[in-house]
Amino acid sequence: MAKTVTGERGEAATQLEHGRVTMKDIATALGVSINTVHKAITGKSGVSEKTRAKILAFAEQNGYRRNESASSLRRKDANVLICLPSSSGSGRYYYSYAWEGCRRFMEEARDTGMRFECIEYPMGSQLPCLEDVLVRVNDGERVDGLVALAPTNAAETHALRALTEAGIVIELLNGSGADTGRFGSVVADYEAAGHLMAEQTCNLVRSRTDSAHVLLLSGDPYVDSHYLVARAFHEYILEHLPSAEVEDFTGAHAQVDALRAKLVERLRSDVPHVACSVFAAGSEVLGDALVEAGCTGRVAAIGSDLFPESVLALRRGIFTNVVYKDPTGLAYRAVEALAQHLLWGTAPAADVEVFPVELVFRSNLDHYCREAGTLEA
Repeated sequence: MAKTVTGERGEAATQLEHGRVTMKDIATALGVSINTVHKAITGKSGVSEKTRAKILAFAEQNGYRRNESASSLRRKDANVLICLPSSSGSGRYYYSYAWEGCRRFMEEARDTGMRFECIEYPMGSQLPCLEDVLVRVNDGERVDGLVALAPTNAAETHALRALTEAGIVIELLNGSGADTGRFGSVVADYEAAGHLMAEQTCNLVRSRTDSAHVLLLSGDPYVDSHYLVARAFHEYILEHLPSAEVEDFTGAHAQVDALRAKLVERLRSDVPHVACSVFAAGSEVLGDALVEAGCTGRVAAIGSDLFPESVLALRRGIFTNVVYKDPTGLAYRAVEALAQHLLWGTAPAADVEVFPVELVFRSNLDHYCREAGTLEA
């Protein structure tokens, strides 16, 4: 039988019948991370005295006792590799913020005994990176955990599965990747992102008496974070505005120059009512093309993700909205979930954790810029 204990803000933690409250319970009740609780209870630096006092008081009040035997059995340290696309080049639109999330967690985890190695690779080169890690492991190097992107093809799936079979705990970002044998994954709610973009498109053209014409930069159909958003966009439009004509423009990071030229030509020949992009790099292409074609203010535009160029486009009225998928928070959570498992043996409530998405307007832009760590150009 269990009973409930309550923090000073009314949050509840579960106290088991043997009287033991865990660090996770304390973290949940007080709204802090497990790492913060660990630092406070073990007397380590990196937590304010006010927070430490609150944690210690709550722990004493609710009968927390350190499990010394469990402490001696758990891993004293862990070697974790973080393998993500480079934050430079085309990776700056999205992955510079994913790396920001990783850095935020690594800073908080300095005293946990974890060792992190960050490996940035050129966009589209995940397979060689994974193969290099496998060589290192086969040569006897100890790797306990790995954070990587969800696979986009069979070869990447095979490489990730080989790493899990070698005993590495893998947490994936931006896709499920269930066939890899991974421990867990963290994804944005891609269906909600597509629906949100489509709903706002409907709002923007609702007063029109003629059929609405929409351009959609739908990205790479082999990348889940593009394909699933585009699919959801089409589904919503088909149900709620079936008279609209949606024209897809495919092409992603490797085709941005050709995509921009094609889009400028298209905008000059026939101006749509709304133009949208489901991915970050496409959003800069869209903004540049609207300016070059002289369509600023004539076309309602919805971009994806926050980065300096999209922030500026929203402030200047080139974009009407931006769909925010929070790469900073997603990456932070991916590393956190892996670290908590390696250090404490904990697991998230679901093996695929889905993050909400938000629609950004000029009126709430500053809030999301602070959240993402985005600086305006």
